[in-house]
Amino acid sequence: MATTKKKNYWYVLVMTEEGPKFVTGTEYHTAFWDKEKAPEELGKYWAEDICRGLLLNGYLAYTVCMPIELDTQPYNYGKGKFEWKTNEDDNKDE
Repeated sequence: MATTKKKNYWYVLVMTEEGPKFVTGTEYHTAFWDKEKAPEELGKYWAEDICRGLLLNGYLAYTVCMPIELDTQPYNYGKGKFEWKTNEDDNKDE
């Protein structure tokens, strides 16, 4: 009997002040994201539910479907940091 490979992997990507991060764990109705940990594959319906809950609580989040399993965050946070600058900050430098 041939083994079946999973076709899709479901994740939740949260936009934070430090940059985008995948959810790395859940506990009851709480989601956690840690830049040092691998993303947690959640399954389609659980990922959609977590994303909906985050959106309702004021977080910008996306449900992400990937054809491959992810083992890292979207950026290599260990090599640097993400810094958000507004256009007003740029105008002060001029």
